[in-house]
Amino acid sequence: MEALSGAGLHLAAMSRKVLLVDIDASSQEQCARVLRDCACEVSVANSGPAALALLGSREFDAALVDFRVASLGGSDLPTTAKRAQPGINIILLMEGIGSAPPPQLLRLREYPLLTKPLKIEELARVLEAPPEAVPPSEPDTAASGLAPPEFAGLVGVSEKMKKVYRLISKVALQRHPVLIMGESGTGKELVARAIHTHSPWRDQPFVPVDCGALPPTLIESELFGHVKGAFTGAAQARQGLLAAAGSGTVFLDEVGELPIELQSRLLRTLQEHEIRPLGSNERIRFEARIIAATNQDLEAGIKRGTFRRDLFFRLNVVSIKMPSLRDRKEDIPELVRHFLARFGSEKPVTQISDDALGRLMSYDWPGNVRELENCIQHAVSLGSGTFIQMQDLPSAMLYHLARKPSSRQDLTTLRALEQQAIRQALQATGGDRVRAAKLLGIGKTTIYRKLKEYGIDVNPAEA
Repeated sequence: MEALSGAGLHLAAMSRKVLLVDIDASSQEQCARVLRDCACEVSVANSGPAALALLGSREFDAALVDFRVASLGGSDLPTTAKRAQPGINIILLMEGIGSAPPPQLLRLREYPLLTKPLKIEELARVLEAPPEAVPPSEPDTAASGLAPPEFAGLVGVSEKMKKVYRLISKVALQRHPVLIMGESGTGKELVARAIHTHSPWRDQPFVPVDCGALPPTLIESELFGHVKGAFTGAAQARQGLLAAAGSGTVFLDEVGELPIELQSRLLRTLQEHEIRPLGSNERIRFEARIIAATNQDLEAGIKRGTFRRDLFFRLNVVSIKMPSLRDRKEDIPELVRHFLARFGSEKPVTQISDDALGRLMSYDWPGNVRELENCIQHAVSLGSGTFIQMQDLPSAMLYHLARKPSSRQDLTTLRALEQQAIRQALQATGGDRVRAAKLLGIGKTTIYRKLKEYGIDVNPAEA
């Protein structure tokens, strides 16, 4: 039990009448005990109808409502309580951040949120504030786990994402190289940008370099620059991307794609803090911080001889592992709300039905957050009304069966799984083969070869 703090003593003098609505007996007992320790007069209901009956028979200063009873046949209990008693302070309760928030989260963001087990200090903060003084869409980040405002674009309430936020805050103030690892579509570039914008060098350039997209014949010139006449076609000198960053940040995306012969040049630049453009004997001071990202297993690449061990250790001073979306599904409701706000500006689509959100929660998301973003954009474009319905989702969601093979006959060959993954990636990207390759974590030449091997046609209008 929480010790009775100064906040609790102050609440004791207030003696508020509180309605507690919770279906879990042990949770109900703990919450009621904390409220009574604060000298609140507590009335308990374990269902929506029971709560409405109490609201009709007596006045309350506040109502603590568990998410699991927040919905009453399409009309949510907090709104009904507000109509019955306009001055009541509605506070939502949910289990600790380790569990997945229910779908109602998207429709009830205007109310403050507390996690169980209750803490007196947090309870005091929301009970003492008048209902209109509680920020409608910005719950306490310590309680909710939302990304700090400095990390714009990153969204998540899971413990895995809170760990990422803590690492960003720590490494942003240093100049050490950072290696961000994770599957395609998990938001590695957003992390790199957050580190840069939260650093003392935020006013300096942030220069992204896609090592997998640059042609091997041009990547050396693009990175290090060249002087006039350095090679055939070099009609004028050009500053490289490393020098263009000044004292800011160079983000090397998919660094595992960097040709082995260029890795030694990059290593020398990091060691000596100097850049030598192609065809030049002069050296330029290199002051930028390097942030590298990869969806590959670089240690496996070291064993294969495709990645230098010394460069790996030079880049991996600090590492940040981005979790896949299937490993942090509790973040899906918040991500959906985020994308609805982004894509719903041209259409009045602001919410998602419970069954549609349930389907999103059961899907495995091979393309991670990028695939979810594409899914919501697709649904907003095709949907009508204010809700995304089940039929608005892409076919990959509609026909997804969340089950494991139960017998030998259910097993699928690797070849069939590969074909299915390629088709899903093409569908998620609207037929864009380059983006589909990035979703799958393979190179462009590989996906073209696989498309030909499997006879998969891509509509030219969609590619």
